Amino acid sequence: MEQLIQAFGIDTRLIVVQIINFGLLLALLSYFLYRPILNLLEEREAKITQGIKDAEAAAAAKADAETEKRDILKAAHHEASDVADRAKIAANEQSETIVAAANAKVTKLLEDAEAAGVARKAQLERESEAEMAKLAVLAAEKILREKQTTQS
Repeated sequence: MEQLIQAFGIDTRLIVVQIINFGLLLALLSYFLYRPILNLLEEREAKITQGIKDAEAAAAAKADAETEKRDILKAAHHEASDVADRAKIAANEQSETIVAAANAKVTKLLEDAEAAGVARKAQLERESEAEMAKLAVLAAEKILREKQTTQS
């Protein structure tokens, strides 16, 4: 074997030094390059996992927000409907009050007009009686004058 090593010109000390250099290089690269890259990959994997969890949490929060939005809108529509119903009831009550007041006013005006009509009728009857009395007196005078003129 020694002859073979000498035939090829292989130096054993050089091979041992090369093996030691390779081991040192492997250890240094492993310590300074492989582990930091491995740590970097692990951190990146953790960030990606956290990002996925955050995205799932955001999707759940969005779904909750949508549900809450629907509930709020439903409550707002219900409240608006209640307000509209109360407004209609108040408007109906107010219109009934206004109609009742108008009816009372019309009734009073009719009563006043009827009373005024009765009073006017009574006044006209008195005036017509007075006029009839005057006419009767005038007719009687005329008749008496005619009798006097026929007797004279």
